[in-house]
Parts: sequence; structure tokens; C-alpha cells
Amino acid sequence: MPDDMKTFLSWQIPHDVGAIGRCIKAYPGKVQHWFNADGDSAIHWAKNLINGEGTIKHTLGEMDGFDVDWDIEQDDYHHADITGEKLIVRSHGSSSLFATLAGLWMGYEKVILGGCPMDAEGHWYFDQDPKVPETYGPLWMGYDFMAWLDFARQPGAIQVRSLSGYTAQIIGKVTRQWITN
Repeated sequence: MPDDMKTFLSWQIPHDVGAIGRCIKAYPGKVQHWFNADGDSAIHWAKNLINGEGTIKHTLGEMDGFDVDWDIEQDDYHHADITGEKLIVRSHGSSSLFATLAGLWMGYEKVILGGCPMDAEGHWYFDQDPKVPETYGPLWMGYDFMAWLDFARQPGAIQVRSLSGYTAQIIGKVTRQWITN
């Protein structure tokens, strides 16, 4: 995420920011929107955001501490049947797909993803330590990639690009020229 942010900010293009999870702590300016698809486990975060003054907080389903509770329906890809999890709301494709869909539905003409590679290199905010399993995750499931592949076939996908990783391979890699055209 830090490399993606550095690249994007070097282009010096006016923009709004939608941060996902802990990314809000790293952005050096105002963050307009904060997204967390795992609202039930992020209530404390939502109530105590760092760098979140005036930030609109979004999640899936009605959760305490959030300003906007989205009801986005997605294909379940037999998730409940396979895992046995009986979740009311599940965001396949990660919080990044949730934020992407919400950004498009809010009317943004272009959505640029940074720090959303969907790889197994670990979260950017943890040092890579082979003794700590979290530093290698998350391990994305097939249904998460299927959700992105399905999204890539939707008309709105032409409005979205990514700076890195598998999301860039699926929906396209962003360039400064793409943003300014």
C-alpha cells in the first residue's frame, strides 16, 4: 500500500480518498470515506478513527458506529454451503470490492485502487515475520477472485483500475494518462 500511495500521490492529481481499514492511518491528508466490510469486527475502529475527522464511515449491514450501512447483494458462490458459515452479509472480493461498488454507486467517475493486490504477501502494516502467520495472509478464496472476475464483466468495471497485484491484472492497471483522460 505505501508504494501504491507514493506512486499515486506523485502524479499530483486532485482526488477524494476512500480508505479501507487501517489505510486511513497512513494517508497524509483528508479522507472523505472509510470502508470496512467487516463492520461487526470494526465497531471500535469506526468509533475511534485516527485521521477520521469528518470522514463518512461505510460498512455492509447496519452496524453501530458507521454512518452508511450498505445493502449490497452479491452472489454467494455457495460460500455458506462450503464453509458452513451462516453470515447475514458477506463481501466476496474483499473490502476493496465493497469500496469499489460503493464508490461507483455514489457517482464517482473513476475509482483507483491502491494497496489492494489480493496476494498472499501479508498486510502492509505488519513486518514480514515467518513466525507470525498473519504476516503471510490473508489467503484469498476462489469466491473472492470469482467476485472480481464477475465484476470485471460488468459495465462499471471500465471506470475502475488498480495500482498493483491481482486486482490490476483482473480490471487493469491504472496509469496517470487513464486518470486524466
